[in-house]
Amino acid sequence: MNYYQDLTLIPEEEIPLHFLWEKVYQQLHLALVERLENGKSRVGVSFPKYSKEGRSLCNKLRLLALEKSNLEALNMDKYFDRLNDYVHRTSIKGIPADKITGYAFFKRKQIKSNRERLARRRACKMGVPYEQALAFFAKKKMQRSEAPFIYLISQTNSNRYPLFIAMEETNIVPGTAAFSSYGLSSDCSVPLF
Repeated sequence: MNYYQDLTLIPEEEIPLHFLWEKVYQQLHLALVERLENGKSRVGVSFPKYSKEGRSLCNKLRLLALEKSNLEALNMDKYFDRLNDYVHRTSIKGIPADKITGYAFFKRKQIKSNRERLARRRACKMGVPYEQALAFFAKKKMQRSEAPFIYLISQTNSNRYPLFIAMEETNIVPGTAAFSSYGLSSDCSVPLF
């Protein structure tokens, strides 16, 4: 990664931070989807104030890319027009190599926690009645995650779902930029600074 842009969320008394995260990340996701190449984004994200203990993303989002043009192409003005009062964006800058303190993967953590959804999938896949599949999952302990999350709304079916974001520190220096449509990856690390 060679370039970055910081976005700082500015909550107000009547507009809490979690609500801003939902709006900001939904718009970022749409911008990244529009710029996908072969199903991958050239722009990754990091959360400079990520807190595992506090299960918090805090209020800062960092966009990272190998090329400055990848960040410019996101057309942030188009997607963040209605959020300008609540999000401060810096200009695109070069990553200061002397300030890098390490590297990390910011990746999506998917958990199996919805019995009804799991039962519908099992019934369809196994060809068993839904009630039987639901009884199968009634005995199972559902997973929980300690990772912070942001609620998003599916553009396909309008369902609301949590996007759990896990951080894993690594020694792997980023060499490529192939991120998901959320700017996350379990293969491509990003610099921490």
